[in-house]
Parts: sequence; C-alpha cells; structure tokens
Amino acid sequence: MICVVLVLAIQVFTLGTQANQDETKNRVKNATAPDTSSHEAYYAGFFHPYPNAGGGGERVLWTMIKAIQDKYPYIVCVIYSGDNIPCDTLLRNVKNKFGLSIKGETVYVVELSRRWWIDHKFPRLTLLLQSFGSVWLAAQAIHRFCPDIFIDTVGFAFTYPLIRLLTARIPVVSYTHYPTISSDMQNAVSSREAGFNNDQSIAGSAAMTALKSLYYRLFGHLYALAGSFASTIMTNSSWTHGHIVKLFGNPNMTRVVYPPCDTSALADFSIASRNPFIVSLAQFRPEKNHSLQVEAFARLLKAHPEFVAPADETPPSADELLKGAENASDLLAYPMLIMLGGARNIDDEVRAEELRQMAKKLGIDRQVRVVVNAPWSQVLKWLRYGKVGIHTMRDEHFGINIVEMMAAGLLTIAHDSAGPKMDIIAPAIKCDLSTTPVLPSVKEARAFLDTLDEAEPLLKALEFPVGMLATTADEFAQMLALALSAGAPVAEAMSRAARVAATTKFSEHAFCAAFYKRFNPVVRWLDIQRSDNEG
Repeated sequence: MICVVLVLAIQVFTLGTQANQDETKNRVKNATAPDTSSHEAYYAGFFHPYPNAGGGGERVLWTMIKAIQDKYPYIVCVIYSGDNIPCDTLLRNVKNKFGLSIKGETVYVVELSRRWWIDHKFPRLTLLLQSFGSVWLAAQAIHRFCPDIFIDTVGFAFTYPLIRLLTARIPVVSYTHYPTISSDMQNAVSSREAGFNNDQSIAGSAAMTALKSLYYRLFGHLYALAGSFASTIMTNSSWTHGHIVKLFGNPNMTRVVYPPCDTSALADFSIASRNPFIVSLAQFRPEKNHSLQVEAFARLLKAHPEFVAPADETPPSADELLKGAENASDLLAYPMLIMLGGARNIDDEVRAEELRQMAKKLGIDRQVRVVVNAPWSQVLKWLRYGKVGIHTMRDEHFGINIVEMMAAGLLTIAHDSAGPKMDIIAPAIKCDLSTTPVLPSVKEARAFLDTLDEAEPLLKALEFPVGMLATTADEFAQMLALALSAGAPVAEAMSRAARVAATTKFSEHAFCAAFYKRFNPVVRWLDIQRSDNEG
C-alpha cells in the first residue's frame, strides 16, 4: 500500500495534474502541423539536452529525426533541450553544421532548466550524482511534456525506470553511444591506472582504489537494472554493444546501428594533390585527448627536421591556408596540424586555448592551428584539401568523424581501441615500436587499384589497409611520418579502400534502414495500444 501511494505521489509530482498534461499537449499541438490525413498524430520525445552541440551524437539525433519525418509524417519530434535556443535557430544551425534540412512543422523544443545536474563535474561520485541528475532532468522534461514515445539518444539509462514506472504505456527507445560504466573502466581502477576517470590521488592509494572498485561494481548493478527497462536498444558499435549486452542482459533487444555519416559529398573529393594538413575533427572534450595529438606532432617534428617550417617563414593562418588550397597554388612544403572542434561551453573553449598554449610551450605553435566551432562548409574544405586525419581518444565508442575523414580520402590514424579498432579501421596498419611499421608496396597498391572497380568492391576494400592505429605519442608520431611520406600509388590505394568502406558500411542510408527495423515495431505497438483503447 505504501509503495502504491509513493508511486502515485511521484506521478503527480513528475507528470503534474491531468490539467497540466492537457495544457502542455495542447501547446505542442497548436505549434506543430503533422500530416494526420492517414494516421493520428504521435509525439516522440527526444531526451537530448545538448541538441546544438554539433558532435557525432547530435548527427545521430538529427538524422533520426529526419528519418522519422521522411517515413512517419504524422509523428511530431519533441526535443528536450537545455541549450536555450529557439527552434528556428536550432534548425538553421543543424543545416549549417550537418547539411540536414529538418521540417520545422513537426519539431517542437521543450526547454529544460536543470541541466546543471548533468553538466556539473562533481569532485566525487560523479557517475552516480550525474545519473541521478539525469533522472531529475527527465522528470522536468516529462512534466513539461509527456510524449507517446521516449527516445534517449545520449545514454542516460537511469531515466528509463522513471518513464516506465510512471506510465507503462510509453515505450523507451535507447540509442547508446557509450556505456556509463564498463569493464574497461573497472579494470583501469582495479589496476590503479591513472586517467580521465581515475585521478592520481585515487590510483596512488590502495585503500581508495578498493573503495572506488566497490563503488563501480555497485554502480554497475544499478546501471544494469535501469537499462533493463528499455523497450528496444540500439548501440553505435560492436564495442558498445558488447558492454551493453553484458550489463543490460537483453541480447535479443539490442542491435548495432552504426551512426550515420553523410559521406555522399565527401566521396566526391579528389584524392590527388593533397596538402600536408593533419586534420583533427572532434569536440574539445577532455576524453578526446587532443593533447596527445599536440605531443605526437611535436615528436614528429623533432624526429623529422624536414617537416619543420623554415625559420624565416611565417606559416599562413587557418584562413590563408584554406584560401591557398582553394586557389590551387603550390602545395605547402611542410605539415600543419589543424585541430577542428566544437565547443559546447566555456570549459571546452578553455581546453581549446590550452592546446594553443601547449603548442607554444613545445615550440610548434607556428605549425598548429586550433579552429573552434567552424561551420560545416569550412570543415568540408579542410577534409577536401588535407592529406592525413588523426583521432586520439582511447575507447572511442565509434567515431563518426573518423568515418568522415576516411570518406574524404584522408589517410586516417586513430587510437588502437574500441570502435575504431573493431568496426572502422579494419584492416589496419598497426604500430609496434620494436619494428618499423610498413605500408603496402607499390606493386600491392597497383594490383589492388586494378581490381577495386570489379564486383563486390567492399570485399575488395576490406582486403587492403584502410587506415592506421596507434596508442602512444611516439606511435602516433611514427604513423604521422609514414602517412605524410606515403607515395601516390600507395596513398591512393589506402584512400580509396577507406572511402569504399566508409561509404558502404556507415552511410546515412544504412543508418536509416537499420533504424527503421528497430523503430517500426515500436510504432506498431503504439498502434495496437491505441486500437485496444478505442475498442
């Protein structure tokens, strides 16, 4: 009896009165115009507090919304946002950043004011407190609008029990980019390895390590329980899929749906005559480990003086570099590290500035350019004219930007772990400092190019290295030297192999087809529920 009363109290607190629910539903109805000529309207609530961030997760969000608009014109997409940006501005930004045209008549933005709870970096118990914060934020979202379908495109699994327990009629669709807790994280703590999720003060103490290991195990059980409330689960990579199935225990409900990569325009870029730009494309978040790129580039220049810009020459600015590339002037004689990324907040902007200062301290700032919040049109130019791509995040769940670099024809180097290792850069040239990594021979490259246009090009492409993998700064430096020095036949062969793999396995079309397979049953279930209620 007490439990029933408690649940009812939480329902009233979260959902509000029936009058409140009717008022919010009418507000959304009046502001949108779904096509209800052949089907009554449904409302899908997207729990994505950073819809304007411009990263790979946001591309998934907006491509999913576009897929729904294309196939289900009667579904209104309601976005729970903490960005405090008007809907029309948000859609313009989506067009600029991703090239996606979203119809405003079936999109509605519900602003949230409690995002601090997931933004704040708590000094201790961060995972637990931010997870509880996501529940608090989701409670506000549901109070301001209760949807027919709840779609989490970030991975806040602790919100799922709240939704299902408050109102069992709402299915929960989960798209998880990265498990909140994983065995890799637990192993890093138990082995006392300092890192992003385990600071030195804990790694250096046996007692604190034991306590944190216990905390991680308990949190893992809670996370698994919360995830079991999802109706259907999509993961973005084999690595994430393995962890989620192990934790949530729903193998039949969990499928890999590779993120969408708009590779059509990228695949048209010429592979010939590329400038020695080393292009990095990732949000300026701490886990992206941009500092490893700067350190690797510094070691490259130290080990290879031929790559250092002449002392009496002032390297061009970022804008000048692009202008020179566009005007088809002579190729630059030395490499430039171009770090492109979005900044979600002031912390990200500070990290970008710290990279500039790090480059200056290492004496390589003349050949490093940090570009924050570049429009997609400018990003495309860097991908068109650059020769090498670099991505240094360890345990990157997938890596949409890696796929984009491959599709654009860049010789791409990524961290030898997780998604890049298991799904994207395979087969790969790997780095072993005990031996010198070797590119395919000119003979092998020419033989591959002669057969690539035959039947089954993807199978042919997967028989040839599509990129490189590294782990340490020295390894990345070694791979950078290899990529920059690659001759035309070999560079062309690797670039074309990478392009075929990227445009076939990770296309927007492939994403939509896989998404529909998981989303169609949810819509059919709603139809059945509505039919039963009407009967």
